[in-house]
Amino acid sequence: MFARKSKNPFKGKENLDMINWKSPEFLRQFTTRFASIKPRKFTGLSVSHQKKVRVAIIRARELGLMPYKK
Repeated sequence: MFARKSKNPFKGKENLDMINWKSPEFLRQFTTRFASIKPRKFTGLSVSHQKKVRVAIIRARELGLMPYKK
């Protein structure tokens, strides 16, 4: 078996500021077309980054910036 390359966009610390509820356009790439959160298997994020993305999406939903369902 070949090792899968990580496609984590948050390797460097300069991109960590993008995980924020204030950027719903950026967070939409981590949701499906039905507005559910994609699992780590498909996003390629690390555990800690996936948790931060999940919390940011939930906060954006609470404030009405992102939909719960489509």
